[in-house]
Amino acid sequence: MNMHVYGSSADDSPTVLLIHPMLSSASRMKTAVADHMGDGLRFLVPDLSAHGDEASAPYVSAAAEAAAIHSWLVDHGIRRLALGFGASLGGVVFFELLRFLDLSFDRLFIEGVSFYSGGPISRTGGAILSHIMVAKHRKAVRDPEAGVRKLARLFGEEVARPMAESLAAMSEESIRAIVRDCSRVTLPHLSPDVQRRCTFAYGQKDSDLRLARRTVPRLYPDAELVVWPGWGHCERMSRDSRAYGAMLRNVALGGRETTA
Repeated sequence: MNMHVYGSSADDSPTVLLIHPMLSSASRMKTAVADHMGDGLRFLVPDLSAHGDEASAPYVSAAAEAAAIHSWLVDHGIRRLALGFGASLGGVVFFELLRFLDLSFDRLFIEGVSFYSGGPISRTGGAILSHIMVAKHRKAVRDPEAGVRKLARLFGEEVARPMAESLAAMSEESIRAIVRDCSRVTLPHLSPDVQRRCTFAYGQKDSDLRLARRTVPRLYPDAELVVWPGWGHCERMSRDSRAYGAMLRNVALGGRETTA
């Protein structure tokens, strides 16, 4: 894990932690999200292992990534943050970070996170997805342009090439570890107070939404569940960056997202 710091240098600036999804990076989160959240905020954006500046470091587990983020925050005297954000894999890492009770977040916003937490369905699905992702990795190595074209259809031209390059550079061991974490998620205990400060968001076409609709009301009844019509998995972040950043700024400064 390598932490990047962007934005305001003022000590009293609201601090935002942004944890990226798989195949993204700190620099992509800066471009797609932080740069559209306006002035007066300080952004902490890690490169998770096997991503960005940490591309050569093997990804071992979400728990290890969260522990590294927690150590960095404590070492820098940061215990309270205005907003904690995680997307997809970043949300899984964020779940692990929430186990450190010496940290507090005024608001939590988690997009596209998996709620698969074990059992036969999770294990079978995880094994299948691991096989698929490793096959995609090997194809990206053999034919980089094919991967770029596929990702461009899903997430847009601007982010397709760096995502394809990230997939090709990632080791098969890291890919398997990431898929394992996303299919066997440790769901944290959230107090009613924390739940009231928490938003879970999904694109309407996100395959993880179906389980989220069942799990959030049962485990986190006081949290907000937002569904964005027409969007896929973490798609809005890359294709609608300006509005997405403005929305997150509102959340960071005390507002709540809506389905509108």
